[in-house]
Amino acid sequence: MSDTDKFYGNLGASADFDTISDGLGFTALPDDWTVLISDVVNSTGAIERGEYKSVNMVGAASIVAILNGCAGIDVPFMFGGDGGVVAVPPGAVRAARTRLGALQDQCEPLFGLTLRAAAIPVHELRGAGVDVQVRKFQLSGNNHLAMFAGGGLELADTWLKDDTQTAWQLSPEDAGKSLDLEGLSCRWQPLQARNGVMLTVILQTAGKKVTTSQINRNLAGILGRPINDCAPVQNSNLKLSSFTSPNLSMERRALRGRYGRYGAFAWTALTYVFQSLAERYNRKYVEYNAPKYREELKANTDFRKFDGALRLVIDVTGKQADEIEKFLEAGFKAGDLNYGTWRSDAALMTCLLFDLAQSLHVHFIDGANGGYTQAAKAMKARAATL
Repeated sequence: MSDTDKFYGNLGASADFDTISDGLGFTALPDDWTVLISDVVNSTGAIERGEYKSVNMVGAASIVAILNGCAGIDVPFMFGGDGGVVAVPPGAVRAARTRLGALQDQCEPLFGLTLRAAAIPVHELRGAGVDVQVRKFQLSGNNHLAMFAGGGLELADTWLKDDTQTAWQLSPEDAGKSLDLEGLSCRWQPLQARNGVMLTVILQTAGKKVTTSQINRNLAGILGRPINDCAPVQNSNLKLSSFTSPNLSMERRALRGRYGRYGAFAWTALTYVFQSLAERYNRKYVEYNAPKYREELKANTDFRKFDGALRLVIDVTGKQADEIEKFLEAGFKAGDLNYGTWRSDAALMTCLLFDLAQSLHVHFIDGANGGYTQAAKAMKARAATL
């Protein structure tokens, strides 16, 4: 493995979210790395049809497909609700393109959605006047999330959706013959808001008058406690879906590329039996240790993250949601920030299980009924009024 392939694996991780969300301590990705970015076409329409869980599943699948092609190489990734971003070194580009291409090719028959994807060299984004910088955010144990800064992901998303930027978009020729989504899991019921409202927030500061850490402190003041205490996942709302639920059906479809139709059914059935027994009796069966896994799960979610914009999904009261939106609107009118929010009664969780025996697993959170997609839509509409 070359030195550039080891770049992300060699980065230290930080548990200080405030400095991360202020854009401090980031390291530039090497010029020879590539950003792979994906997006569900017309995700808003799919959400309006009630297919928001399928949208989340495809967004997570775009990440796990690439990760399964980067065995042995630690790479940064981020879930966006209706898509995903993974940055890879030169040694993994070919495999990443074919794995993501395979998902793009099979997305419609598997999930009923169309996926667009692009592979954009970091040096091309820098040549356009932006940067791609990364920092690790520490979760539990050896689990971490990637945070991004520099404006590169925003431009990559613009190019992905621009039909004139065909040089970077993946084509049918990029599709690999097989699709491996091993590790993609979707077994939990929607996380019901304990306080009444699951609030999805996207906000971006303007200029240097206000920092994101200052905004975090104001939000904590409104909440009367640290933001971390308002995370969507708690023991009280962690409930397994039934084996016949649409969630498990999507997981079985996702695993067909690795196990085949009947093998995927058998695998999910067997592991579901062990998991449901472990959850019922609060003990360990095989590799699934229910009490330990739940505690790790609560620590290993991406309910807050930063990619140049602060993204949150938090469990709040209706009054707190009102106060947060009032505070953000005042900041918008003062020219300090732009924002979008979305209210729902639950959050959705999609899981990546790397190695349960080693406690390696992370969990993607989105507000129900299209939280991040709807918040981004509101944010764009607000920006258009400037």
